[in-house]
Amino acid sequence: MKGMILAAGFGTRLRPVTYTLPKPMVPLCNRPLVAWAVESFLAADVRELVINLHHLPEPIERYLRAQYTAQAELHFSFEEQILGTGGAIRRVRSLLEHDEAFFLVNGDTVQFPRWSALREALGDNLAALTLRHPPTHDRFTPVYLDGGQVTGFGSGRGDALMFAGSHFIHSRIFRHLPEEEEFGIVDRVYQPLLAAGTETLGGVIDEEPLWFDIGTPQRYLSASQAMLEAMVRGELTPPDGSHVEGDSLVHHSARGASSRSILGERTVLHGEVRDSIVWDDCTIDGTLDRCIVAHGVHVEGNHRDELITRDAPPVALRA
Repeated sequence: MKGMILAAGFGTRLRPVTYTLPKPMVPLCNRPLVAWAVESFLAADVRELVINLHHLPEPIERYLRAQYTAQAELHFSFEEQILGTGGAIRRVRSLLEHDEAFFLVNGDTVQFPRWSALREALGDNLAALTLRHPPTHDRFTPVYLDGGQVTGFGSGRGDALMFAGSHFIHSRIFRHLPEEEEFGIVDRVYQPLLAAGTETLGGVIDEEPLWFDIGTPQRYLSASQAMLEAMVRGELTPPDGSHVEGDSLVHHSARGASSRSILGERTVLHGEVRDSIVWDDCTIDGTLDRCIVAHGVHVEGNHRDELITRDAPPVALRA
């Protein structure tokens, strides 16, 4: 069984961090975002992975090869321009079309899909999608589900749900892909086929609480705090090299005391840190409260609700 991780985006809403660090390498609880997707696939015994890349691809490939070559067969698809979800799978058709079906997941989400439930929901459908009830006041395109079948995008019958970003797709999808380089799978494939009655789509409602769209610094902070709390409760295993210390997650090489925070490799605290995420190789000589500190920053003074990077002024975190 094969799985594909979409990891080609620019991560524009996480700038200035993503000017120099690709979004898939942003650490979430001391593990890169892309590695959470890999670990989810490995837990489901998916051992052949395809990863598409575009923005700053070298650090992603280097990390994944070093970390996972012994556990999975890795394929990388380098896109000179971002091709969209549909264009991305069309480009690696030769890797995917010979299996009956394959998994696909958005690399900018952190989720723990019920892969087995998606497989069961495929049946005669073209694809099975993971769906969720949306957070209050969140903006999304509704996907309507009735009796386990998707009835429409934007309009339809049944429950209005949010697409969670993971699919299980039958390989006959390659018969339906347009002869284009760049396109989205939902608007150019799923929607037209569903409207024409040519194909059907299944859906699985998954209310797993640990699902996050890491789109903005605020969402990143919220996701980090929720996953930290799950680790403190013993419901989620910390990544190798890190451990729970009181109510914080601390890398073994980090030094200093913190409260409800996450400390990366070789980070040293001399000041007070609360409700914050401090990445690798940082020195904190001031006070942090609800802050995100990127790699290699020396922080002085008092900071609250800020994203602090090495090469740009602090950015205010707004709700």
